[in-house]
Amino acid sequence: MHFNAFAVYSARVGVTADVTPETQNSDYESGVARIDEGVWHIRTARNTPPEPGAFVAFWQRDADGKTAPFSDDDSAEALLVFVERGDRRGVFQFTSAHLTALGIMSGRRPGKRGFRMYPSWCAGLNAQAATTQRAQAPAFREF
Repeated sequence: MHFNAFAVYSARVGVTADVTPETQNSDYESGVARIDEGVWHIRTARNTPPEPGAFVAFWQRDADGKTAPFSDDDSAEALLVFVERGDRRGVFQFTSAHLTALGIMSGRRPGKRGFRMYPSWCAGLNAQAATTQRAQAPAFREF
């Protein structure tokens, strides 16, 4: 599997990492990357016109083989999600705590198997999407 978005990001910020592909979510360039001393899930989000923002799947298989959200006790540090629109590129660097607060990772809440992200270049959002964008903003960096 090629990790094109991660390769562009790595070259721009000077990060080197070994990436191990994950079998689930392969349409999203899913993998696990060892960066410095940490382990990160990585994904590349998809633009899904006509909806604003980008969508990413983030789930695993449980012991019964069913899809399940990652839990807040996952061994990875967090999640890097790469987004692109035209000539703009960015990355969401979600910590496990941030993902749990957003309701993505299961903890006190059930968690989600996928979610939509709204980079800073998304404008004209409805109220719910704008609220989500503000909650995600601390994790976003354009590069």
